[in-house]
Amino acid sequence: MSSVLKPLLLQSFRTGGLYLLIIALSLAISATTALKFSNTQVQNAVSLQAAEMLGADLVLSDNDPIQSNWVQKAQQLQLKKTSVTLFGSMAHTQNQFVMVNVKAVDEHFPLRGKLEIQPRAKSIQQGEVWLSPRAIDLLKVKVGDQVAIADGKFKVTGIIEHDSNQELGFSGFSPTVIIHQADIAKTNAIQVGSRIEYRLLMAGEPKQVETFKPLFKQQTKHESDPKVDQNRVQQAENSEQSTLKLRDASQSNTRLMKPIENLDTFLQLANLLTILLCGIAIALTSQRYVQQNQDHIALMRCLGASKQQILVAYVILLAIVSALSIVIGSLIGIALGYGLLQLMLQLIPQLQLSFAIADLLMALPIAIFTSVMVLIGFILPSIWELLNTPPIRVIRQQERSRKSYMMMFSVGIASLVIFSLVLSDNLKLSLLVLSAILVLCLALFIVIWFVLKAIKQLKHPLSAYVRIPHQTAFQITALALGLSLITVLSVLRTDLLERWQQQLPEGTPNQFVYGLPPFDMPQFKQQLEQNNWQSTPLYPNIRGRLIAKNGQAFSTELIQQNNSLRRELNLTQAELYPKDNLITQGNPKFTQVGQVSVEEKLATELGIKVGDQLSFSLPEGSLDAKVINLRSVEWESFSPNFFFIFSPQTMDENAGSYLSSFYVPATDQPKMVRLIQQFSNTVFIDVGRVLDEVKRLMNILVQVVTVLAILVGLSGILVLIACLNVLMDERRKEVALLRSFGIAKNKLKQMLSLEIGFIGLVAGIVACLFAEVISAIASYKMQMAIQFHPEIWLILPMSMMLVCMLIGRYRLSYLCDIPPLQSLREMNQS
Repeated sequence: MSSVLKPLLLQSFRTGGLYLLIIALSLAISATTALKFSNTQVQNAVSLQAAEMLGADLVLSDNDPIQSNWVQKAQQLQLKKTSVTLFGSMAHTQNQFVMVNVKAVDEHFPLRGKLEIQPRAKSIQQGEVWLSPRAIDLLKVKVGDQVAIADGKFKVTGIIEHDSNQELGFSGFSPTVIIHQADIAKTNAIQVGSRIEYRLLMAGEPKQVETFKPLFKQQTKHESDPKVDQNRVQQAENSEQSTLKLRDASQSNTRLMKPIENLDTFLQLANLLTILLCGIAIALTSQRYVQQNQDHIALMRCLGASKQQILVAYVILLAIVSALSIVIGSLIGIALGYGLLQLMLQLIPQLQLSFAIADLLMALPIAIFTSVMVLIGFILPSIWELLNTPPIRVIRQQERSRKSYMMMFSVGIASLVIFSLVLSDNLKLSLLVLSAILVLCLALFIVIWFVLKAIKQLKHPLSAYVRIPHQTAFQITALALGLSLITVLSVLRTDLLERWQQQLPEGTPNQFVYGLPPFDMPQFKQQLEQNNWQSTPLYPNIRGRLIAKNGQAFSTELIQQNNSLRRELNLTQAELYPKDNLITQGNPKFTQVGQVSVEEKLATELGIKVGDQLSFSLPEGSLDAKVINLRSVEWESFSPNFFFIFSPQTMDENAGSYLSSFYVPATDQPKMVRLIQQFSNTVFIDVGRVLDEVKRLMNILVQVVTVLAILVGLSGILVLIACLNVLMDERRKEVALLRSFGIAKNKLKQMLSLEIGFIGLVAGIVACLFAEVISAIASYKMQMAIQFHPEIWLILPMSMMLVCMLIGRYRLSYLCDIPPLQSLREMNQS
């Protein structure tokens, strides 16, 4: 065995093909390891940023005090916890009376984020109160003054500059005051019938948090089982809301959920594209290595070596290559992963990234799997084919059959698909992208092959630049795929930024008005116009319940499953829909009284279709309306939105109140205080702080996407250069032969430059098509509008042609400058 293995090792290292194979394998291992590790850390860090707006990872809320068994479960999972109580009350001095939102906390609040108080204070003490800036302005007090909250008197010891626990909702209206939990009884504000919310805030490691969620679902599902308690359904029907709720950051801040989901999809796509890029480099390098050893295998067969001996020697050789690649790739991958996190920390200091050696050591299984799949898919089939080829045919260097190429291509692609799917965390996205890529590659390979074959048969001067049509077609397709995978990330980054900028444009409403009496509406509208404050329309808001469809009451099972059937909803009527609402089915315009438009997701959940007759219960009586269309609603927007919008004059507008949203510049805050004092019977919700938090997180997401796109793009460019280098190597023998036949150096250089430039031009055009299709799939998964990108069609083909011409001239021109005899010797030694 040593007689076969030793010369095989010497030959492999002498030709240099083995070095390229080790480099390609190490690159694949290090890239997948680093990106997979960093993606996990970035996802956790972004989740922590979102959790800061909740003040915790999980919030368990109830209208009654939280039961002790939930506290015990949190303790068993070693979750950090703190209690918060929210209720509305009147804060007053001798001259000023203001309705406030009271938040009672303890010394552990918040578990995520920061509570910044001026002057600085770590925790609130009994008898103290902290006020938001708006509460300070409305009460006309300062630090050190006395303020009464209901029956309790408190000393103002701080101003709330920043509270990470910011949530939207009409129950959390501003202004806000913070007191100690022990002072709740002192206020006597909680009486029978009071609206109060008890919260248990929890935080911990991701595994601990994810363990609590199924425990909650299992417990509540058991309690809501009609077999366990027959009265539960009736209680649910009679209550406005479910009493016990568990929320995480995405559920509490729906405006953040879609951007975070988009970031997750982007990370998964970046991971998948990196894997594919490495696969392309390995495929080309592997095939080059096999071609370099054709003559050597034939020689060993002629000298009496059996197929089994050669196969075992190659398996040992590839095992050595795999072991070296695992060690090198793992070390580089760990270094790259750690370096990427440090770069993120430098560029985005807001991120809270953690470094765990145990997570990095998970690279080893990934490295082993990568090497095994690559060796099985791209090298062993070709070696097996060579072993079964008669020695005389190998020595003559006959062209490999199409059947051989199809077998190699099929096995290699199958291994690459398995390799990508196993390493991917998003199976649906991976299947969709891989299927599209395979179909595109196959279709374009066939088209390019036939075009090149036709050019070859024309006997035109261009025919000289087309050597072997199916080989050139394969090279163009591989080069185009590698180029397109890099382009996709840049295109998607631009699309994501545009999407997020559209979600929070300049002048996004930062104030909500709720409960505006009808008789105050004209004067309030006049005040908005006088102050030049941009606003959404003033919508009449009437509370009502949906009770029946087509004369049939909803089933108890559906009532139990859908919260919208168990509580009163905000109903409105308007001639025009909110700007971000899109009609998906039915007639877009109201034509008569008694018509209603329904939000499409709720309609799907309740089985509502266009043409159905819906029945509602209102304070002044019942109401029937016909469904004329279904709407998609952007709940993430900072504007009023509704499940049901009725045609004008269907309801009595004076039976309810009005709501709207508007934008107040920072310089106009004193005017806002006067407006609140003028309309003292109306609730004003300041979402400016929430908006600032959302913008801050959006900025972090933009920076994360930018850094990842740049880093993956740079690694992709390195892989692309490796692919081009392999293509250059395939032409070394042709250059040596042509040079020995006496072709002029300048003509040879020109021919090579044009040939490689032509391949680059066609690859650039094909890459644009690839990039458009893949980005369209990703945009569809991210629920973004599919866009055409003309800029890449203008830049990419010409750029790729110039790059290929420069690389080709640089890599091959030196062969034109050496004597023909030396060229032939180099050819024989390779």
